Amino acid sequence: MMTTLYKRLAIMPMIAFCSAFLFTSCDDFLAETTYDFYDEQDFYKDVSELELAVNGAFEVLSQKMTYGHFMLVNDCDTDLSHIKGSGTGQVARDLGHYNIYTAHTWVESAWGFYYTGIDRVNRIMANKDRVALPDDASKATFKRLIAEAKFLRGICYFDLVRMWGDVPLKLTPSDKTENFAMARTDREEVYQQIVEDLQAAADDLPWHDELSSYEGRPTKGAAMGLLARAYLFRAGYSLRQNGKMERSDKYLEYYGKVKEICAELINSHHHSLNSSYEKVFKNVCENVLEPNEVMYEVQFYNPSGEDTHSSKIGSYNSPEIDRNSSYGLGNSFIKTTHFAYDWYEQGDIRRETAIATFKIDASDKIIQIPRKKSYTWAPGKWRRNWIPGPPKDLENMDINFILLRYSDVLLMYVEAVNEISGQLDQLALECLNQIRRRAYGYAPTTAEPAIDFTNADFSGPQSVRDYLFIERARELCFEGFRRFDLIRWNKLAEVLDDFALKFNAAVADGTLDAYVWAAGEYFQEGKHELYPIPSYEIRETKGSLVQNPNY
Repeated sequence: MMTTLYKRLAIMPMIAFCSAFLFTSCDDFLAETTYDFYDEQDFYKDVSELELAVNGAFEVLSQKMTYGHFMLVNDCDTDLSHIKGSGTGQVARDLGHYNIYTAHTWVESAWGFYYTGIDRVNRIMANKDRVALPDDASKATFKRLIAEAKFLRGICYFDLVRMWGDVPLKLTPSDKTENFAMARTDREEVYQQIVEDLQAAADDLPWHDELSSYEGRPTKGAAMGLLARAYLFRAGYSLRQNGKMERSDKYLEYYGKVKEICAELINSHHHSLNSSYEKVFKNVCENVLEPNEVMYEVQFYNPSGEDTHSSKIGSYNSPEIDRNSSYGLGNSFIKTTHFAYDWYEQGDIRRETAIATFKIDASDKIIQIPRKKSYTWAPGKWRRNWIPGPPKDLENMDINFILLRYSDVLLMYVEAVNEISGQLDQLALECLNQIRRRAYGYAPTTAEPAIDFTNADFSGPQSVRDYLFIERARELCFEGFRRFDLIRWNKLAEVLDDFALKFNAAVADGTLDAYVWAAGEYFQEGKHELYPIPSYEIRETKGSLVQNPNY
């Protein structure tokens, strides 16, 4: 949902070079089709025009084919969630079930939008020196806006490298006269640019609590958290062009950077956990910005319920709600199972927020779904019945996408310390315990000896890894992490194989009613850890852009 500051979606069409884009050829991500409202040569006269450009650039994150819809399905199918239905031939179901092909329209659109965002930032960087800076106030605003633009470019390249691997790295604005036959850039070089952009953003952005009012713009804490995440993934495995899952020889160095950045962020005391896990998500549904824990949200603005700049958050990934309910339709296309439900220990109150074991009928009555049909249980973090006011549209929503929470910073620190040292230090234990205390209904920062962990609770580094394997799922479920985590740990193929056996056994012994878990049928190791480069890109570059393995 839009805050007062982020009117970027409303002003977006005013900017010539940020207006209309098509995605039908290689030119489309490197050189946009422009419908002139401002001549670029007459633009960038002052910081107000620079702000229009920066705000317009961020619009790419608020598209359905980035964070409004695509990223919800991107996190399926795993041991945590799956797309409803076992069939194929429908774009979302194909994507979730790993029935992915080179002309998949969602994959093509997502690729195009990310490169559109990158080109907008590149254009800002090429023109920034033309901005008049007559006083200290304008200089301060300029510094912040350039940092925000780099923050965005870092996000775009980070998503590209995680989903497509070695991708073209372009840092200059597109010109239709140039040669667009760009080849891949090694992921290490792409990650280095991501690091440079996010570090520059962290250096120049303010902390959220240094602002007179927080209205949702990028902050120093958000940039630092995403920088740590970039290093975390840089330390992990990815599918390479030789068809093998490999990690950098420098992975311990990268874990060291994760530890360093997260420690600085934690010890700054600018961020903290909300005392209530449920309240985190109710706040998001009610459009209440709470930057202590929710460090950055991709914002959506859809006041009239139209399709443009809407999200499916709260409908696609919500409890099933009858379309005739007073709350509006809960499409509930993303589902979970009792296996994920059972990961939560007795007394862990996160479970009741995270997983909806019910549906809501036309009379607004809550109907419990039996365990034998747990494959129809759904994410519970975003619920239409938590949204104030009448529904604006049956399906189109404007709930924000949580891109970074403070609890992830705490868990990243724990993982980094464990990988580097093989034993948790006191800060790492406190990070685990803050999350654990809240999960059991206690104040996060007050010691609770009855439930607090010590190093005696872990037999070694592998036992910490095993705990994080489950705890990241419990704490961060359905927020876009699981599939990415399994890939960087090189566990996606193993987990899908094991889960297929477990799921099918539950059907065979009657624990579950008959249901086909489709990912077990379609997933191919050494292929589906990445998406295919869109077929039009391969065609238009005449082969200089090589396809990902096995597509």
